[in-house]
Amino acid sequence: MCVDLILTGDVRPRFGQAEQLVEDYFLELGGSANLVACQFAKLGGQAGVLGWLGGDLFGDFALRRLGECGVDTALVRRNQGMKTGIGVALAEPGDRAILTYSGTIGAVRPDQLEPGLLTRFRHWHVASYFLMPSLRPVWPSWLRRCKEAGRTTSFDPNWDPSERWEGVAELLPWLDVLLPNEQEALAITGAGHVYAAGRQLASRGPLVVIKRGAKGALAFQDARVWEQLPSAQPAIVDTVGAGDNFAAGFLRGWLLGWTVPDCLQLAERCAVASLGCGGGIAGQIREIHPRVPA
Repeated sequence: MCVDLILTGDVRPRFGQAEQLVEDYFLELGGSANLVACQFAKLGGQAGVLGWLGGDLFGDFALRRLGECGVDTALVRRNQGMKTGIGVALAEPGDRAILTYSGTIGAVRPDQLEPGLLTRFRHWHVASYFLMPSLRPVWPSWLRRCKEAGRTTSFDPNWDPSERWEGVAELLPWLDVLLPNEQEALAITGAGHVYAAGRQLASRGPLVVIKRGAKGALAFQDARVWEQLPSAQPAIVDTVGAGDNFAAGFLRGWLLGWTVPDCLQLAERCAVASLGCGGGIAGQIREIHPRVPA
């Protein structure tokens, strides 16, 4: 678990003791799974997170923000000897560069995925796979146990800092929904085009939803393909969290039994709403959805 410090401005860092001015900054709750849980809760769902925070001011801040968003934090632990993870992002419209201090991000231990958890949730979402190395060996067996227990699962790989993309393929048969962005889907598959990547990933079992930023989104299942065209976008403050909010919107609709096109429409609205505010939380939409969309 972590916080995000987001700097905005048309600058590039330079060494040589060069000082440059940025336009603005935002301190906000970070962590892909945290953002998904917050937006999911604001759409009327019940969501909780499992993770660690440090015994510091950033940990206090993150825990408070989760509570304000209505997320269950019963499985969040504090470690007084660790620093809360932090991502420092330099953002410009449409893109960002991120420096991450792992801290508590990868602190969850395999023994915390204990069998009793299987009775506490209906759906399990995995995010930031490559930032939690201690859990990577156990995800295949855990996701298989989820499926055997009748729980649905989803997976957002996020970016691999090593750019090796190892381990994802063996998770696919146990997943219900896979939610990479376009760059991640291409990197995982080695495909030269997003349609080829989507079909390749879907052939392994999951419903594949590929986030394409300003180009909208694509979904693949069996031989079917759905496209969500981009909607009108506000003035973009930064893109931090847009993909996570997209994932939350899609999963909320999917768990309510909506059609894939309806899920994609809600997902797109959630993503677009977050673009006009700094960080991934402030722009999240609040609305309670019935089982069938209007």
